Amino acid sequence: MILRTKLPLVLTFSVLVSIAVHEVTAQQTFGKQMKWVTQWNSLDYVFPTPQDREQAITSRRFIPDNCIPIDMDVDYNSNNLRSRVFITVPRFVEGIPATLGVVSTQKGDTGPLIEPYPSWNIQSNPEDNRCNGIVSVFRIRIDECNRLWVLDTGKIGDRRICLPKIVAFDLRTDQIIHQYQIPADQLLCDVSLLVSILVDVQDPPPIGSCSNTMVYAADVTGAGLIVYDMARGKSWRVTNKLMNPNPDHGTFTIADESFDLMDGIITMSLSPKTPAPDSLNSAYGWFQPSRQTAVINDRLLFFHALASVSENAVRTSVLHNQTLWEQDEAAEPRSFRVIGRRTSQSAPEAMDSNGNMFFGLLNQMSIGCWDSTTNYNPSNIRVVSQNQETLQFPSGLKVIRNRKGIEELWVLSCRFQKVMTGSLNVNETNFRIQAIQIPELLDGSRSCKQGRL
Repeated sequence: MILRTKLPLVLTFSVLVSIAVHEVTAQQTFGKQMKWVTQWNSLDYVFPTPQDREQAITSRRFIPDNCIPIDMDVDYNSNNLRSRVFITVPRFVEGIPATLGVVSTQKGDTGPLIEPYPSWNIQSNPEDNRCNGIVSVFRIRIDECNRLWVLDTGKIGDRRICLPKIVAFDLRTDQIIHQYQIPADQLLCDVSLLVSILVDVQDPPPIGSCSNTMVYAADVTGAGLIVYDMARGKSWRVTNKLMNPNPDHGTFTIADESFDLMDGIITMSLSPKTPAPDSLNSAYGWFQPSRQTAVINDRLLFFHALASVSENAVRTSVLHNQTLWEQDEAAEPRSFRVIGRRTSQSAPEAMDSNGNMFFGLLNQMSIGCWDSTTNYNPSNIRVVSQNQETLQFPSGLKVIRNRKGIEELWVLSCRFQKVMTGSLNVNETNFRIQAIQIPELLDGSRSCKQGRL
């Protein structure tokens, strides 16, 4: 996602990682309302001293109106006493002092301050062409091995500073434990922008060592997918026509404001590890391998472009065939299928352990839910939460298991339409993080197939 407009915005967030008890209300709402976690008018940071902050503003290293949060994730497990909420602020333009941070307990004039993660040093000089630090991050992912995976675009706006890279932190020590630079020949010159990351741990704890991990990185402007095999330290590029934007859906209208953005593949999610692959997604028999060809750990990878209303899928075993894709990055075109269409464009999506996919419906300012054992169509998509004030452009969405083992849905909304049209007002609440336990959201059901969009 490349921002081609003047950026006017900032944020306010209060770190409370056990979900707040009061609900957000607005005049036009539908379904269960998400619980308030935090919010901002604009973002501010934890600087070492007030003088450092003033110097950053004077030198234009910190331009508050340019700081736009896009994604978040929650660390429940590295500390039994306190959880952490991570947040990303991509460097669309200059003036972003840190692109990856933690919502701190310190409060500023506009809400909780953002503390750079893991430190200022790794982010404070993004234009250093030695490329030892982190340049710009759109989306992150915490896996079941307590690792924070970061996808660094290597770009500030359209300008390439470094090659993109995948970085993994151990959340118990906050140290980098793995790093991989994407080779230049797997990118489309200066076009590629890697914005979303998905992690597939194939040997999870308590039995596995977490070393057999596959990582998928979405190239939103190059309309491709980078597949990375951590165990072998190898990556390859995959392309398919379904990763492209659709010109018919390149105009977005949210809360009566419209903008144009032709972004390709923006998000991915994985089908549950259980049931077994040969009984997975019974609605899609053409995905089911024969018993002779069934692959251990095979799953469905769902994905969609931002400028699109189609949901697509491919088997991960197809993506893992490195030799195939190195010979032809556009191989196996019919292994990728459109499984159905929504009534609205969508940005992020996430799947829970019962096979329910959650995603933002941008035009409706709502959260949709689809039971992946049913056909993907509007009659099987249920709006589980709608709020025309607080769900304007959900840009970050995660399914997170809390300490009690209950899955929660977390959503970051950023009123991106106002960023694109230049109408953002920093005297209003612009950025929000909300959450709700999924059993509550679905009225105690394991499936969201009841209801209709």
